[in-house]
Amino acid sequence: MACVAASGGLLVGATAASAQTSSLLLPPATSSNDAYDRGHNVSVAERPHPEYDALGIRLGSFILNPQLATSLSYSNNVFNDNRNKKSDVFVGFEPYIAATSDWSVHQVRLVAAGDLRRFANQTLRNQNAWYVQQNGRIDVSSSLTARIDTGVSKTYESPFSSDVVANLTVPSRYLNNNVNGQLTYDGGQSRVVGTISRNRFDFSDIRFGDGSRRSQRYRDRTALGGTLTYELGFTPSLSFYVRGEVDRNNYDTLSFGRPNRDSTGYRGIVGSNFDIAGVARGTVGIGYSYRDFDARGTYRNTKGFSVEARGDWFASELTTVGVLLQRRLVDVDLANVGSSWDNRVRVTVDHELLYNMIVTIGGEIAKREYPERSTSTDVYRIEASSRYQMTRWLGLSADVGYGSNKPNGTGLGNPFDEVRGRISIRIRR
Repeated sequence: MACVAASGGLLVGATAASAQTSSLLLPPATSSNDAYDRGHNVSVAERPHPEYDALGIRLGSFILNPQLATSLSYSNNVFNDNRNKKSDVFVGFEPYIAATSDWSVHQVRLVAAGDLRRFANQTLRNQNAWYVQQNGRIDVSSSLTARIDTGVSKTYESPFSSDVVANLTVPSRYLNNNVNGQLTYDGGQSRVVGTISRNRFDFSDIRFGDGSRRSQRYRDRTALGGTLTYELGFTPSLSFYVRGEVDRNNYDTLSFGRPNRDSTGYRGIVGSNFDIAGVARGTVGIGYSYRDFDARGTYRNTKGFSVEARGDWFASELTTVGVLLQRRLVDVDLANVGSSWDNRVRVTVDHELLYNMIVTIGGEIAKREYPERSTSTDVYRIEASSRYQMTRWLGLSADVGYGSNKPNGTGLGNPFDEVRGRISIRIRR
């Protein structure tokens, strides 16, 4: 959602490292190929504040934007285990640097960032996450654009992820190498977008609360994907699109002594994109998903309707309300389970309390359904945060949140909830 992505001058880079180093391994609700922003509205988080923009450092034809954020955080349930709750404080360091070309055509952007956390007492929770990425755009012509994005990252999974059994002493982490390509033809009233992607996941071992250790090699895999989207604009504010998606998961090893969970997924979707000046904008799509497992006698092929919808309501010049709805078929790595349905509703409210201060309140309800087991997990999350940009180079932020994970069935971990708070200071150039 635009109101969560935080692309405005005040929020750029505010959580650049942590946003990409703590993952749910869940595809976005709507593809970036959708013309979600048609240029008719500007959300609170996107609104430019040139007086507070980082100026950067010129290096030839590139602009460097370095940044360092330090934070102090608290969690009342470090190990996500309600039966043995342990609270702790930890400090975080998030170095970040971006180099962006300043050319009249084409663009290259290089980014490197880290997310380092050190706990006062529960040092097993320490983490050293990082990522390096390259984004390139080639302007072939006025109507044809090509993009090539590559990256490598060491990422820690969120305890609210569908693939993670809770109550881990050491958080699950993996190395991800990815290459993504996109070709866009914009004919004015119509647009065609094609994408291809390759993601490689290599997981580290994890340890449970009782000290036992388990290999995650069964999760190592290569994921290939491709999409093709055709969009037709009927008015400057309204368009319709159709999209086809296909993905392939190739796992390296057997899963718990059972056949590999190699599979191919398909999804077709039709939808509409709207952007009504001063009122609202959004994308709504309805589709059908199907996942076909090679080992059909072990894993159940799953199919059904999917939904992807997101929108921003511009309640006033100072307030933007964002809504996301999703029902998506997701490949998972739990024992004897091949896929699950991820259903979620998310609402956020961004309010410009001061010209240089934005306050955000958000909540999310999610239900993950596992058809092969007739089990599910309920997730509830709520958070309030504020971002205050004092000067071009100095910013402050604070947030507090509550999360709850409630499995309904065996093999999904224990229920837990967590209260977490953080204050941070960010220096940038």
